[in-house]
Amino acid sequence: MDWSRPGPARVPRILILGGGFAGVYTALELQKHLGRTPAELAIVNRENFFVFYPLIPEIVSGAIETEHILNPIRLLVPRAALYVGEVTGIDLAAQRVDIRHGLYRGRQQPRSLYYDHLVLALGGVPNVSPVPGLGEHAFDVQRLSHAFALRNHLVDILEQGDIETDPAAKARLLTVVVVGGGANGVEVVAEITDLLRDAAQHYPHLAPEDFRIVLVHGGDRLIPDLPENLGRFAEELLRSRGVEVLLGQRVAAVEPTAVRLTDGTVIATETVVGSVGVVPNPLVRELPLRKDPRGRLIVDEYLSVDGYANVWALGDNALVPDPTTGEPYPQTAQHAIREARVVAHNIAARLRGKAPRPIAYRTLGQMVALGRRSAVVNLRGWTFAGFPAWWLFRTYYLAQLPRWEKRLRVTVDWTIDLVFPPTLVQLKVGQPAPMAERAAARASDGAP
Repeated sequence: MDWSRPGPARVPRILILGGGFAGVYTALELQKHLGRTPAELAIVNRENFFVFYPLIPEIVSGAIETEHILNPIRLLVPRAALYVGEVTGIDLAAQRVDIRHGLYRGRQQPRSLYYDHLVLALGGVPNVSPVPGLGEHAFDVQRLSHAFALRNHLVDILEQGDIETDPAAKARLLTVVVVGGGANGVEVVAEITDLLRDAAQHYPHLAPEDFRIVLVHGGDRLIPDLPENLGRFAEELLRSRGVEVLLGQRVAAVEPTAVRLTDGTVIATETVVGSVGVVPNPLVRELPLRKDPRGRLIVDEYLSVDGYANVWALGDNALVPDPTTGEPYPQTAQHAIREARVVAHNIAARLRGKAPRPIAYRTLGQMVALGRRSAVVNLRGWTFAGFPAWWLFRTYYLAQLPRWEKRLRVTVDWTIDLVFPPTLVQLKVGQPAPMAERAAARASDGAP
């Protein structure tokens, strides 16, 4: 199939932008629904793999190996052509998407792809605009590269802290601030706490109480999407492990070596993690389509965008209303998968001249891991906390992880993690540098 030819194609071309939950699961479902229906399928993604994001916090602590939550898109969706590249433009009138592909930026090649049906599943980007300096100086664990880099950075904290003799410098080095007390922020702070406090026993000049781990949250309780009793349970558990939970506090600015709160408090630190939610991809926000104030595309009950019956949006890119409550569905993997099933069904239906079906999904609930064999779960009004919730969390996500090979590898990782100490190894392989300004300042001072 020649995707570079404009105009109607002999065989309908379905182009999916994004290789996250929304995009990959749309392609998986289309493989089933299309059957022998003549149609060509293609995916554009910046990497050639699918990331199982619910388990990314466990990359930080080293509970599982990074590659074990990565699945090659070609193996998951063999029917689809894969373009590994970056989307640079979307022209809805011409039914064209411009991309740039290739690993090395200086050698990337431009290409135009034409479509008959377009699926917008580009995902979101960290919402750093409300906090000055957050984008420049903080890690964000919504991206795999930053989660991997954060783990390397935490190991470096251990190595440098063990040999630091200046008390003020050591205190700053061993302080970690996590901004945002939603589900992701709570999971990340729990994994960071487990890693640092468990690893301290292997460093002669460090003790668990040397670390200061702070969670800053603007609301009056953690994980506001869950029932209040679960949020309070998470707060009490984190406090019992030595985490400082600052509720009703907001970050005014993040600096290279400090976090400033709106009440004037200054926390000296060299490690900041941002977990303040996501906004739609800038390419989606720039499209001449109806959007909500957050930039999400307005879609109908079939998940097609206003004015374009052949353009579909889902996941972080769309405002999808729950037909039973009228409220938008949460932007989670669970909902992206269900939305993907509806989009795939409706594209196949349109190709066959059949009627599409509206989305009608009742949310199952939410699960948040708290580290150390503990979690909180809300399952359609039934709440669980502690070890039973942790067992349910791991069982559910292990079942959802694509391909048996990866499930087996993660099971082995979890088993090893129960018995052996964390692997305190740094792998410096071109990781991003959220503290770039701080590093540049040190370099200008002649520091190594």
